[in-house]
Amino acid sequence: MAEGRILRIGLVVGAVVLVAAIYLLPKTTPKDQHDTKEEVQTAKEISFSFEDFVSSSKTKIGWDSGNKVSVWEDSIKKNIASSTSYDSIAKAWDDAKVPGISAWYFEQKAEKTGIEKDWLNAAYRYFDAFKIGKDSLEAAYFVDKAMKTYLKVIELNPENLDAKTDLGILYAEGTAEPMKGITLLREVITANPKHENAQLNLGFLSMKSGQFDKAIERFAKVLEINPARIDMYVYMGEAYVRTGNKEQAIENLKIFKNLSNDQAMIKDVDDYITSLEAK
Repeated sequence: MAEGRILRIGLVVGAVVLVAAIYLLPKTTPKDQHDTKEEVQTAKEISFSFEDFVSSSKTKIGWDSGNKVSVWEDSIKKNIASSTSYDSIAKAWDDAKVPGISAWYFEQKAEKTGIEKDWLNAAYRYFDAFKIGKDSLEAAYFVDKAMKTYLKVIELNPENLDAKTDLGILYAEGTAEPMKGITLLREVITANPKHENAQLNLGFLSMKSGQFDKAIERFAKVLEINPARIDMYVYMGEAYVRTGNKEQAIENLKIFKNLSNDQAMIKDVDDYITSLEAK
């Protein structure tokens, strides 16, 4: 996992599973909106153990207790670790593709340094751990950690629109307070109308809420910002399907077909066009 900016994508539009799911689908869903914060917190405390998560992750990847990582772990436990020890052990967990543990070490480092970059490194990885959470309790734990670390970033730098966008996605996708997420995303595009990821996720939220015309506007804006995002033609095509405008839907899907080099995707989209034309 690179330390640089990673585009984080949020919500799913639903019906165009043939394409959208390939790129975007998270494996988790928000908690039941009837759950109280206290109930959610209690469930996390009772049912999710980060220590057990670390232990099972080590077992799964065949972690060698005598390797360098163990030396770094011991130095951290004894509070004699250098800053590079945190970086090294976090990178080892990155290489093992376990972002939730890598995030924890960056968070420990950030607690010592107070540096925005260290908090960001933790937040990015907690976000990724949330996205790949195997069950709702694991996801709930990591979304909570991601939100807390992103809030630290924003506390240090209120102008960090990437962090505010990611926090908005987390509220919208991982909590029972999606309107907080929408508000944050709107604040981002007010500050910078060309913020690609904020516009993109507002488009997905519009799809989810049935505001298909607004979704089309958002996806068109993303395409204006970044013409290379040809997948926007698919999303606009699906939005037009939802509005009943089959002709515009097919037109956008055909544009995607003509621009894409992904043969599997082209076939899926071609099949979708055929099904629309048969109706």
